[in-house]
Amino acid sequence: MNKLMNDATSGDIYRITPNLDDGSSNETHCFEWWCFQHKALIVLEALTIILCLVGSFGNLVTILAILFSSLRYCVNCILIGSLSFAGFLYCSLVMSIQAVFFHRKSRTIPQIFCSATGGIRYTLSGVIMAHLAVIALYLFLNFVYIDKYRYMSKVRQLIISLLVCWVVPCFFTIPPTNGVWGAFQFQTQILSCTFDKSVDQSNRVVMVIAGFIIPCIFIMYCYVRIACTAYNNFKRVRRWQGNSPKSKAIRISTMMMCIFLIFFLSSLPNFVLNLRDKEFIHPIHHIWTTMFRWVVYCCNPAVYSLMDKNFRRAYKKILMRSSENKSVRRARGAQTTNV
Repeated sequence: MNKLMNDATSGDIYRITPNLDDGSSNETHCFEWWCFQHKALIVLEALTIILCLVGSFGNLVTILAILFSSLRYCVNCILIGSLSFAGFLYCSLVMSIQAVFFHRKSRTIPQIFCSATGGIRYTLSGVIMAHLAVIALYLFLNFVYIDKYRYMSKVRQLIISLLVCWVVPCFFTIPPTNGVWGAFQFQTQILSCTFDKSVDQSNRVVMVIAGFIIPCIFIMYCYVRIACTAYNNFKRVRRWQGNSPKSKAIRISTMMMCIFLIFFLSSLPNFVLNLRDKEFIHPIHHIWTTMFRWVVYCCNPAVYSLMDKNFRRAYKKILMRSSENKSVRRARGAQTTNV
């Protein structure tokens, strides 16, 4: 009892050793924290499934709302649609796999599957970060260098920008996926496929710097310049009409800045924790900070709805069309039954 209390007060409450004199085989013995917290795993599994469903639905509706409305003619909305597609893939693939990990409570995952899962997870995270950076760049050009914005808005340049968002992260994630430069390994403490601690960590360092720190600094710079430009022209902005191009640009800039701030603030705890606790001494903190970041992938459509009336109109059109189609099907079914 004294030993248990000392372990609890020291903060390392996840290393309690079960009684090995129960007559069970050695294969069934489990020494991880979650071996004694089955209810906690059920809660984590349920939350992951909920986030998976909500995030997949919200991002899919956003994609359809952009495709079937006038938003598809707006360059920034096209980029937002591509960002939502990345969010949809992350929610539907990464979160569903993580829910399976929580459900199976396994200590062994095939290395090939774990490498693929880690590659998909970090590739999509990089794609989302790259989209936020490119959207900030386009908004910055729209405010400060309008001629360059018009040039970058051409079809060819826009396609190149989208390809950069989707392809560049692969250069950092394909090597560890194949075990060439770094590696992914299943960490039983957090029931997740992440970087292998026993191999060279240079890939991880480069990925963090190039995939998180530099984009965050660049995005902050873009939005600060946008805010300064808007403030310096405040009197002229006040005379802009609500539907003018500049007014629309301000609304989208404000919306995307809020999305980035939410993403940054939600990612910061997990980022700091990974730097301070590389050995997963406090695994439950790694799990809840990761899930806290997942909430951002689900709440983007809510931010679009709250801050932009054009998105609200597009969402309403998509959802109303869906309900109308269901009503028509019911009416036709009733007529067929009566006949």
